[in-house]
Amino acid sequence: MRTLIFMLAGALAPAAQAAPQEPVWSLAQKEKPAVIETLRELVNIESGSRDKEGLDRLAARLDERLAALGAKVEFYEPSAADTNRLFDTPKEIGKVVVARFQGGGARRIMLLAHMDTVYPRGTLARRPFRVEGARAYGPGIADDKGGVALILHTLAILKAMDWSSYGTLTVVINGDEEISSPGARAFIQRAGAEHDFVFSCEPSLATKAGEIALATSGIGLATLTVRGKSAHAGVNPELGRNAIVELAHQILQASDLSDAGSRIKFNWTLASGGQTRNVIPELATASADVRVNRSADFDVIEKR
Repeated sequence: MRTLIFMLAGALAPAAQAAPQEPVWSLAQKEKPAVIETLRELVNIESGSRDKEGLDRLAARLDERLAALGAKVEFYEPSAADTNRLFDTPKEIGKVVVARFQGGGARRIMLLAHMDTVYPRGTLARRPFRVEGARAYGPGIADDKGGVALILHTLAILKAMDWSSYGTLTVVINGDEEISSPGARAFIQRAGAEHDFVFSCEPSLATKAGEIALATSGIGLATLTVRGKSAHAGVNPELGRNAIVELAHQILQASDLSDAGSRIKFNWTLASGGQTRNVIPELATASADVRVNRSADFDVIEKR
């Protein structure tokens, strides 16, 4: 919380940059127990990217929390025109929570996080929220319910300090980040362009206290489709061409596309094929998650 508050101050007037660490330090220490309880509350509302009911419950709770802090809150529902659907995009996409605070300054600041997680409903029963020592555990606690809690309690500290030297402070929390933000992406791009500074409250690879990440990896999707020929597995399998077997061969040939030196990460994560156990499959597909640090690295992967 202290780091985010100092970043906000640094984004504003030089006078704000010179402000002492107090009372920020004392207020941040005092806020710790409340942060833990917020984490407990957020984690205990399961909100996987495909769990629309859970996402709606969490959005409603965030509406209440942000309104109590003085924000004007609204929901952005992705339109069909704004939605960039992929093959695995669910029919219903989580809404975006948008909260705006008006201050007395000029700079426009945006705080970004997401409320969806990679965990399906039912995970919480197997992995309940718990605190052990200086660590809290639970589905989605780092990515990104910790970021949501960070925003809520940073705002609480700013309110306690009566600090509003910004012009507009906008909070954007989307519900489809873990599936590539198909519905929220266009809105986030538009909103980000309207602000002077955007701080993404995602977990990062920063290893030292107070560090911030200035960039993150780009993400891509690779799909491999193999078409074979069906045949009855018990009567004439020799007449078929097994798409699953060929898919396996192709995946093995493309299993070395990652490059640690260039921070290229290429990983096959999904595969499917066939429809009936006693039929040679005529179709098989696989999908890979791709991460790069430079747009040009997508071309590097394709050339390989």
